[in-house]
Amino acid sequence: MRLNSSHSYVDRGNDFYPTPIEAIQSLIEIEGARMPHTIWEPACGDGAIVKPLERSGRQVVATDLIDYGAGYCGHVNFLDTLCPSDAEGIVTNPPYKLASQFVEKAIREAPYSAFLLRINFLESIRRYDFWKQAPLARVLVSSRRLPTMHRHGWEGPKAPSNMLFAWFVFEKDNYERKIEWFDWADYKKEFSCDIH
Repeated sequence: MRLNSSHSYVDRGNDFYPTPIEAIQSLIEIEGARMPHTIWEPACGDGAIVKPLERSGRQVVATDLIDYGAGYCGHVNFLDTLCPSDAEGIVTNPPYKLASQFVEKAIREAPYSAFLLRINFLESIRRYDFWKQAPLARVLVSSRRLPTMHRHGWEGPKAPSNMLFAWFVFEKDNYERKIEWFDWADYKKEFSCDIH
């Protein structure tokens, strides 16, 4: 018997699940100089990805459809907005129900993009043609389950995560499609408590 612990899209509202510091810190360390200096984070939420990127010395354009009161530019619909001219890449944890649209737009407009997605983003017959032509450079699989991401405002029980996540990294004209694994515990530095 398979237990389905996911919630409907209606229950998920804006589909905002704050990114664990462990995920973004690992990406920063693994990608290093391959990650551009100026990044657009178009689903920035509370800044969980923005703050570590800035601490790594990068400049970040932070926007979101919703204003979560964290001081970033709200009411900006990524799917209807052109990539800022100074942004060299996009790094985000998109609303999963819009993940395909986010990825397709990003790879059209930015030379570099990285998305935190469930590993099952690799499957689906709807994405079959997409994967045949997508400039996928690397899939960075989190071998250790990421700390649970509960949706914004969740007041219910905090169950452990049963989902597998990976960073999907796209680079213009790079079809290497390399799969790598990482353990976020290897990159756990002095995570600041103001990230969560």
